[in-house]
Amino acid sequence: MKLVYWVLKIGLLPVLMFLGTYFMKLAGWWAIIISVIVFIVANGLIDRKINQFNHQYFINKFPVLEGLKYGQIITVELNNGKVLANRIFASGLSSEILIGVEPVKDNELEEFLKGIKKTRWVKLKKVKMIKIIK
Repeated sequence: MKLVYWVLKIGLLPVLMFLGTYFMKLAGWWAIIISVIVFIVANGLIDRKINQFNHQYFINKFPVLEGLKYGQIITVELNNGKVLANRIFASGLSSEILIGVEPVKDNELEEFLKGIKKTRWVKLKKVKMIKIIK
């Protein structure tokens, strides 16, 4: 089903531009403007559907993701064998998670920037296992 959405996404712009130029003879520039608006709306809907498929796939693969909360300590094992132990979960998207080395406890800018440098996004397709420590 994900493949169908990707094919729709790729074929949407040429089809809408062809229809827009065809109807431009009848309605003028309004046909092009309407086709661009339809493209933007349809592209957003297709992206949302693809993100839902990704999210559901990774929730099924890693059920622990559903219960993860900000600040929990996790261990992530990557497919290449590298283990990211005792990392702090910060955030998650449909296909990535943000983990940090140490929590930022101070509200000072310097501490915050140092904590930001030690965070990284991990693509879930490169993850073999996620385990909650605390």
